[in-house]
Amino acid sequence: MSKSFELVYLRPDQVHFERRGDTLSLTVDGEQHYPRVALRPCFPVSMDQRYLSVRDADGEEQPELGVIEDWTLLAEADRQAVAEELGLYYFVPAIHRVHEVKDELGFLYWTVETNKGPRSFVMRNNVIQHAREVSPGRWLLIDVNQARYEIPEIAALDRQSRKMAEGVLSL
Repeated sequence: MSKSFELVYLRPDQVHFERRGDTLSLTVDGEQHYPRVALRPCFPVSMDQRYLSVRDADGEEQPELGVIEDWTLLAEADRQAVAEELGLYYFVPAIHRVHEVKDELGFLYWTVETNKGPRSFVMRNNVIQHAREVSPGRWLLIDVNQARYEIPEIAALDRQSRKMAEGVLSL
């Protein structure tokens, strides 16, 4: 049996977004509060002002709460919170060197050098779901907080970095 799907539009005058640290929350109609939400454009990033999907980030599957047709119509404070969240989501540092990858208790602990400086992040040790080869030799890694890191060309890494990356990516 197929699952039915009903599209819910969230009007800009109904919603209030608030950022606290790295967490974005949503209140709808001053009543329904969602302490952690994720935002995803429904279309390519080039159309970032239209059709923004709002998802409940507390659930593993992140069910959709609704869609905002044009987030630039939100109140100034809400628009700023949304812009910051989208900026974080699309911030993708490129990994140029791998210093260490530790596999402990089902998690991979990475220490790397990126085009944005040194970074440490943790991803689940389920490479099938949390690492993707987006083109030959180019990898996208997704950490436990849904932050993204890219290895632009695995063959361009130094020998030690390539060996560590290939070891956990099962290449």
